[in-house]
Amino acid sequence: MKTTIFKLRNLVFLLAFFGLFSCEGPEGPEGPKGDKGDAGATGATGATGATGAAGQDGQDGQDGQDGNANVTLISLLSSEIEWDEGDYLGRIANTYYITDDAVNEDIIDHGVVLGYCKLNVWYQLPFTWEDIDGAYAEHILHTYSLNTITLYAYQTNGVLDPTSVSEYRFLLITDNTVTGAKGASSEKDIVSRLKEAGVDTGNYYEVMDYFGLKY
Repeated sequence: MKTTIFKLRNLVFLLAFFGLFSCEGPEGPEGPKGDKGDAGATGATGATGATGAAGQDGQDGQDGQDGNANVTLISLLSSEIEWDEGDYLGRIANTYYITDDAVNEDIIDHGVVLGYCKLNVWYQLPFTWEDIDGAYAEHILHTYSLNTITLYAYQTNGVLDPTSVSEYRFLLITDNTVTGAKGASSEKDIVSRLKEAGVDTGNYYEVMDYFGLKY
């Protein structure tokens, strides 16, 4: 009897197992694609990366050496001059004042003002012309003080209007990087060093060439 009941249970189990698979039909075709879903919410922004360290600045280069001299050129045409009667060391003379702040304290303390006048060619000031026997003479010269260059022109018999001169030029030379010899003026010291360099200060062209200036 127990054997019969056991067989019946097994039979029921087998029928249920096969019935499960027999109820499942063949796989149907793939259904149509569904609509695209809504986009998800944007994620939080990530943290910004750390900024790299700035590069170090390069070292400054060394300053160049000071030049031996600084030169300023002042030019004056004779046609621009209106002479006034004055005096030079007690002598009656035509005078003309050139006001220019280039004649500064550096020029007064450490420099020199070389003057030249042009009569077809350039001559250094002071300029003197005399006749053969020396009975008559003409003189043109200059002096300088702070912010001023003064021209003087006189002759044996009084004032002189040097119409034969077409132009005047003044070279303002300063050199405060070299101390002058003890007891020597800056003017004498600069002129002396120019001569040592083979430059004749009486020759306008040599001086201009030495400083690299145009005629």
